[in-house]
Amino acid sequence: MTTEGATDAELEYVEEFALAMERMGLVRMTGRVIGWLTICDPPEQTFNQIAETLQASKGSISNALKFLTTAHWVIRTSRPGDRKDYFSVRETAITDIVRLQGKQYGPFAQLAANGLAMLDGEGAGPERKARLEEIHSFFTWLEREMPALFERWETERLAS
Repeated sequence: MTTEGATDAELEYVEEFALAMERMGLVRMTGRVIGWLTICDPPEQTFNQIAETLQASKGSISNALKFLTTAHWVIRTSRPGDRKDYFSVRETAITDIVRLQGKQYGPFAQLAANGLAMLDGEGAGPERKARLEEIHSFFTWLEREMPALFERWETERLAS
């Protein structure tokens, strides 16, 4: 069984995509919308096309599109003489999502540092602090390395 505009395989992919986005902190329907917009043909879809394809309520599609357009991960366009809006995924949307998640590394490293300071104040032994030290080291490293990783990505992307 297929819905208008999507095969069963495409809908399965969209669901897998949505689950992956949910694990990254997005609402599942938001993940479904962006997942569909990454593979749909034509690449621009109307609100009704998205709702029909995903078999979702207009309210949930509206909320997802509002979030995605506000975050600038989805572009809303119109055409002369056509009263419909068209939605398409920005080419760098997924990169932007990962980059945004990367902004959490510094605060998490600071949280671990605060925990270490608290344990030091209590005179906690090294075995008690070991877990937090690992977390602090890892997130401090991620915060330092992610900008360089994104820079390399941009260089390679532009070169190809």
